[in-house]
Amino acid sequence: MTAPNQTVDTSRPNTARVCNILLGGRDGYDLDLLVARPLLDSQLTIAMREARRFARRSVEHLCNQHQVNQVVELGCGFPLHPNIGQITADANSAARTLYIDNDLVAATHARALLAEPNTVVAEVDLTDVTAVLAEITAVMDSTEPVALCLSGTAELLAEAPAMLGALTRQLPPGTWIVFSHITDDIAGDDIGIAVEALGNAGIDLHPRDRDIITAMLAPYRLAPPGLIAPHRWRPTDTAHDTLRPQHPRAWDLAAYAAIGQLSS
Repeated sequence: MTAPNQTVDTSRPNTARVCNILLGGRDGYDLDLLVARPLLDSQLTIAMREARRFARRSVEHLCNQHQVNQVVELGCGFPLHPNIGQITADANSAARTLYIDNDLVAATHARALLAEPNTVVAEVDLTDVTAVLAEITAVMDSTEPVALCLSGTAELLAEAPAMLGALTRQLPPGTWIVFSHITDDIAGDDIGIAVEALGNAGIDLHPRDRDIITAMLAPYRLAPPGLIAPHRWRPTDTAHDTLRPQHPRAWDLAAYAAIGQLSS
């Protein structure tokens, strides 16, 4: 396992802590709050929270409807209750969850909080596809279906399309993906302001348009209703859906979401 970040810099905002605050968590320092607080009512934050709700619903759907008992979360950040491991464990007590993050702060925090059985946290550079695959191979049963959760992460990676493409080419057919991504197709001015504010704090955000996101998901057969705003993806309450909607479902959000299965 690679460990890309061996020291914690407390002199600047941390991406995982800022995102945790935007998602409704409390794990942040004053300098993180200074960055996050002006964005709490922004279109970005609304989209992020709905994307997180989507991820919870979709993982629960895969566990209950498609008997997926192995989930890999790329970019786990600071876990928020209920986390992905709790959802998979509730569906099947023998389920396995692998959390991967390239941030030492996030990985350390995750290890301290995530106590579910059959749960592993790995600190790995997400763009190091060889290392990511090595972790997946070491933890998961290759004879059983696996779901890859890339929700709230791809927009933080400048090279996300290339990374996902390289990873997809080496994943076995039948692998599921749970995917969401911030876009500036909608509320572009507001998203641009948020991107600039985060950039000034050293946090790079890369909104992508529908065409790019569609291309990223091209190898996967998308389940109905396809690529859609996250709050519109099977918008029914579930046992784990504790975050209440912040946006009327009739409106659009500055994000896209989908689940899909890798074609043969």
